[in-house]
Amino acid sequence: YVTAKDMILKLIGMVGTAGGTGHVFEYSGEAIRALSMEGRMTVCNMSIEAGARAGIIAPDETTFEYLAQKNRPFAPKGEAFDRAVSFWRTLATDSDAAYDREILIDSAQIAPQVTWGTNPGMVLDVTDRIPTADKVPGYSSKDVEQALQYMGLKPGTPITDINIDTVFIGSCTNA
Repeated sequence: YVTAKDMILKLIGMVGTAGGTGHVFEYSGEAIRALSMEGRMTVCNMSIEAGARAGIIAPDETTFEYLAQKNRPFAPKGEAFDRAVSFWRTLATDSDAAYDREILIDSAQIAPQVTWGTNPGMVLDVTDRIPTADKVPGYSSKDVEQALQYMGLKPGTPITDINIDTVFIGSCTNA
């Protein structure tokens, strides 16, 4: 039951809401290639929630099929589409490209993600417990305490024990 939203929230939880400041995130790998176009859009759009300027995924057959099968109004048509696809295939990152930082996440190890606080960086696996104020890297104890108070949560509570009475599902991505 893991979605593209869980994948990007896991990353945001690792790097924080400012972890991508001044950078562009490039996503690759088997799990990314397996995503639908809509899932890819979710991941790229949510990169901004980690402070990145943008998120990108190299165009591939999923991209080309999305543009062709959905008859997108602004996609080139006919021979112009074929030429465009030929060009788009050249946009993959060079195999010897250097990055400022690489983060490898085993997607098979990602559990559904739940935000417990007041921003997307305050996220946990659904199997975790609400953190204590001193156990959240990148946040001051005061920030964590305020978030927990605002959310009406107590440290140590298993996520699965929280009764749900109000839900906010997404915003502009995957909602």
